[in-house]
Amino acid sequence: MSKYINYFFFEINKKISIGTRPLSGRNFSGKICVHHKAGGNKNKYIFIDFFRRLNIYGYLYKIFKSFYRTSFIGGIIYENGLFSYIILSENLKLGSRIYSGSISKELNDSNIIGNSLILREMKLFSILNNIEDFPYKGGSLIRAAGTSAILTSKFKDKVVLKLKSGWNLTVSEYCIATIGIISNMKHKFEYLKKAGKSRSLGIRPTVRGVAMNPCDHPHGGGEGRKSPPSAQRSPWGWLTKGTPSLKKIFHKKRKKLYKSINK
Repeated sequence: MSKYINYFFFEINKKISIGTRPLSGRNFSGKICVHHKAGGNKNKYIFIDFFRRLNIYGYLYKIFKSFYRTSFIGGIIYENGLFSYIILSENLKLGSRIYSGSISKELNDSNIIGNSLILREMKLFSILNNIEDFPYKGGSLIRAAGTSAILTSKFKDKVVLKLKSGWNLTVSEYCIATIGIISNMKHKFEYLKKAGKSRSLGIRPTVRGVAMNPCDHPHGGGEGRKSPPSAQRSPWGWLTKGTPSLKKIFHKKRKKLYKSINK
């Protein structure tokens, strides 16, 4: 019987995952667009269910680590026979009963770690992860290992979430979220130990601009050891210290868009 079950999950896994090839950060003409990327091992990309609006219970049957996620991933078998992968919350064990839906069926659904509900059904000061930005978009906020947000207040049809960065985000109460902290909290303490490990991850060495030639970097050239110029620049000649860039301006506008002003 176990052979048939393993074959069943093997066939399902082939349909909800895809093989990927390591990229070198180059465009169609062969020019480098993303630096410090090349090589690496082949990996499988696993499609994850970020929507979870089935209104049904399921059971956790498998826990594993994916190359493309810092958190652990769990395989769930729902009571109606469906199967999907989700991002796991901390302290979940094999065989745990998990609810996925927008309407709670039991009174304690909003207290159990791993359950997924709309924010309207959540209690105040509950710890959340994998939160939707807009209803029916799919979870896009708080997905990295060890991260979480706190539901601080509700007003009209909006909900205020406090992130670890200190931001207060205002989203719709019809957005879906998962209860708990994202798993693999010790990820930030991981140490690669040797250069070969980073090469297997597809990360190339980072070279200082001072050690390059003049044709490769604005800091390059000179006789012997030479410190960088007072106005330090990027490889493309932009000032890198003390001046605002388009990226910083974009983030300021985005922060104004999401940050709620508490008066």
